[in-house]
Formats: sequence, structure tokens, C-alpha cells
Amino acid sequence: MRDKSQEPCCLPLKEEFQRSKFSLYYDDPGAFCRSQWQRGDRNLIWLLYRWILAGFFAGGVIGSMVSSFNGGRWFIYLTDWGFSLCFYCCTYGAVIATIYFIKPSYFAPGSWALRIYWISHYTTVVLGMLITLVFWAALYPSMPGMGAELYNLWAHAFNSICMIFDCFMVAFPTRIMHFVYPFTIGISYGLFSLIYFWAGGVDPMGNRFIYFILDWERPGLAIGSVCGCVALAFAFCILVFGFYRWRIAMHKCCFKQPEEIPATSEPPKEPAQTV
Repeated sequence: MRDKSQEPCCLPLKEEFQRSKFSLYYDDPGAFCRSQWQRGDRNLIWLLYRWILAGFFAGGVIGSMVSSFNGGRWFIYLTDWGFSLCFYCCTYGAVIATIYFIKPSYFAPGSWALRIYWISHYTTVVLGMLITLVFWAALYPSMPGMGAELYNLWAHAFNSICMIFDCFMVAFPTRIMHFVYPFTIGISYGLFSLIYFWAGGVDPMGNRFIYFILDWERPGLAIGSVCGCVALAFAFCILVFGFYRWRIAMHKCCFKQPEEIPATSEPPKEPAQTV
């Protein structure tokens, strides 16, 4: 038998680049409803954590829409797309965790309810990190006064922090080949910004662009920004896979299985003494 401890550390990464890894089938439905760190099927602390996280993002989304709806222009920003996705994903996760807590046998392997959660969680984490990096690296320097506002911290920092933390809490695996789902959201937003520009849409300040890096009056800048974001998204897909492998390694380290002691042969019997 091959000793797995002698395998190259990059082998799990190499094995991810297979056509079968596009699949959304996973044979353990409970992995999507439990924490990596819990023992047993039911854990009240895990259930409370899922609902607290959902409530955290619900408060941010609802509060932002009430204060900054701007006649529906709230929906034109990628930040708000990502923040809404955080709310959706965490609420969805709380619901399936509750169902599993009540009836662990409810979900069947390959259930579409779990596939949707798998897609949404992976997409949310990647998109959240992309939004955080692009905002603080490219947009914040032109609007330094906005950085300390609660919503900006909530939607451009806490979103990534919370979702990365959640990556270390959940029990289901990460597949790099699922990159197609965050890519779909990113390309869809790029097309949306172009259609919005063609339709004569403006931001709340009257600008013909949503973000200055997506100003389609300068198509070279806009196309370059979209391509750069796609490249960053793929890098984050690999990073999220790294979080998954790190989580597995931490779990193995914290919950080491006791080593089996090989059976020893019986000691030779002493020869019978003769009188």
C-alpha cells in the first residue's frame, strides 16, 4: 500500500484539474449541514452560529437598502450584488442546517438543494474576496472619506472576513473546477454594466459609469478591468481550495486517530521442568 505521507504536497491540487471535478454530486449530504468541528449529527452551537451569521448579513442588506436605495440604483453595484449573495448564502445555509438538525436523514446524496448551496457558498467567498481587494486597492484611493463608514466596512471588509472564517467552519469540500460559477457572476456583471451604459444609465451622481474602472466610454480600461478581475477570481478560486486543504490538515492535527499497536507474537513458553 502506498504511504500517503510520502505523497507530494501538490498532489491534491493536481488531482483537482479533472473533468469529474466539475460535478456537483457528493455522497455525504450531511457534510453540507454540519461543521467540520462538531461531533455527531446534531449540534446546537453550530445551528445558532448559522442563524447569527445569516442575521448579521440580513441586517446589513436591509439597512443599506433602506438608507441608500436611490430609486433602485442600489442594485447596480457589484458590492451590493456580493453583499446580497452573502445574505442569501448564509440564510440558505441556516435553513438546511435547521432541517438537518430536525431530521438528519432528510437530504439524499446529490440533492439539488445541497448543490445550490455548494455553488452559492463557493461563489460568495470568491466574489467577496474579489470585491474587497478591488475596492481597497482600486476604488478607495479616489474616495478616502468613505472608507470609515460602517456600510463600507461591512460590505468591503467584514464580508470577506466572515466568509473566509466560514470556509474553516463548514464540512463540505472545495472544488477548483467550480470556478465556472463565480466566473459566470463576474462576466454577467461586466455585461450588465455595458448594457446599463448603452441604455443611458447613470450612477446617483450622474456619471455615465457605475465604477470609473468600468467606464465604457474608455473601452480599453473597461475591458482590461474585466479581464483583470477574471484573472483575480481564478487566483481566489485556488486560494479558497487552499483554505479547504488547510482546514482538513488542522482537523487531522486536532483529532488524530490513535495509532494501532501491532499485535505481538506470544512469548515462547518456558520448557516444562522435569524432576
